[in-house]
Amino acid sequence: MNNDKAMSSSIEEGKTYEVLEDFDIRKNKYDLGTLEWNIRHSFLSLRTLVKYQTLSPYICAKYVVFGGRDEKYADCTEDAWISTSEILYYQPHITMEDMHKAHAVADEEDELEEFLELENKLKK
Repeated sequence: MNNDKAMSSSIEEGKTYEVLEDFDIRKNKYDLGTLEWNIRHSFLSLRTLVKYQTLSPYICAKYVVFGGRDEKYADCTEDAWISTSEILYYQPHITMEDMHKAHAVADEEDELEEFLELENKLKK
């Protein structure tokens, strides 16, 4: 990792994370916290991420499959078409059962997030 790279901090976690680019994720391995922060706060190719990093079922279900809720995390059209089958191919440590469980958790979170977003809009 290049120490000269710009660093950004994640306020909600109180940590500082390196802002990654696709080149970085092809060359180095990163912990799940750094990867998740970058999915949410930078513009990584999800397809490249799936091919070069070891991901958790939760990260795949929440952010990667079909680009996440409303394609929110898809950097391009290709990212919005990543399927569970592709996850299972590129992440052989993940099973279909793992993905079913992770999708259930991610779906519950998405519903709660949608509710809170609507509630915030109504308060304004």
